[in-house]
Amino acid sequence: MSESFGRDPEDDTDEAVPGFVDWIFAVEDPEASSWWEREGWNPKRMGELSQALFLARAQSLGFALAVPWGDSEKCDFIVWERPAGRLLRVQVKATGRLNGGGYDVQPVYSSRRGKKTYTARDIDVLAAHVRVEGRWGRGKDVWYLLPIAAFEGARSLRFYPGLKGKNPRWEGFREKWSVMKSSGQWPVVSGQ
Repeated sequence: MSESFGRDPEDDTDEAVPGFVDWIFAVEDPEASSWWEREGWNPKRMGELSQALFLARAQSLGFALAVPWGDSEKCDFIVWERPAGRLLRVQVKATGRLNGGGYDVQPVYSSRRGKKTYTARDIDVLAAHVRVEGRWGRGKDVWYLLPIAAFEGARSLRFYPGLKGKNPRWEGFREKWSVMKSSGQWPVVSGQ
């Protein structure tokens, strides 16, 4: 028997070998509900998914990322433009619930004294992930990348992805990944 793989290549039986998985097969059920419907809209899991999606998206756009050790920091990622861009502290917040025609994100964190709003001492950019559910649970991911100066002091932000005629206050920040570029200028949004 081969010690390195747990099975004898001469043996063509499909007998199970303890401690060895030779393949895994998974199939998505198109009739199944979305994962957060099954999880009861678990906000912790939604946040974890949003962080993973942010990491993948930022990486695919050429940004470098680091994750602060532990979960006690006020930012989720340190992001910079390759090769030597400025370091930015990015906090990812997520929402997938439609509320009064918009999607709400609270740019707050918990402390021993209750909820506190983020300041420029805490983060540089808020990456708001809005998961817009479509028919049959197939959703669309929309990102708003807001520099702290755009929303500092706000306890709630409401986004209206794809809804014309609603308050466009944050639409200038939709998919504005250039907020994290060294040469990029932060967009100015009218009405502020």
